[in-house]
Amino acid sequence: MKAQAFFAQAMRVVLTLWGALTFSNVLLGVLTVVVPARMPPPKDLTQVAILGALAVGVAIASFVVPARMQLQMARQARAEVAEPEPMPGGMRGPARFAQPEKAARAAMGLALTPFIMSMALSEAVSLLGLVVHMQGAAMTISTPFIVAGTLLAAIRFPTVARMVGPFERAHGATFAASTGPSY
Repeated sequence: MKAQAFFAQAMRVVLTLWGALTFSNVLLGVLTVVVPARMPPPKDLTQVAILGALAVGVAIASFVVPARMQLQMARQARAEVAEPEPMPGGMRGPARFAQPEKAARAAMGLALTPFIMSMALSEAVSLLGLVVHMQGAAMTISTPFIVAGTLLAAIRFPTVARMVGPFERAHGATFAASTGPSY
């Protein structure tokens, strides 16, 4: 299977995952509306503030941890890079992968774990909103958690470039040069 065909097939799976994990945040929001709080409204908002700070930390981690993980895994992966082909005017084209199909499988495989982790950490922010709601906080307090978690998931819309970009940068080669003008 050519790299382009592999990317098209893999992206169908990744987009399905993205849609399901983003929708799960919406379902958490629905739960906060449908399920009544189990406790009376808190008199002291210290616990809510602590959960809010935790949510901010989780939101930051949802960017930092998966990116670092993907970069480290991409650097450790082996991929054979071919010399750039000469272009008119004596310039060199971009480096390419010698075995683009094999490199495409490695790049996409390495990208899935950090992607799922970023989506799970995004959902954790929404889950904290559900926890705040179940502890009796008003909807005006729990809803921002749900909205933030849903937005964090939504902005992670996967594209081939986002998924395999770190792998390309780690190896100094592009799939575009290996397989044609685009992914």
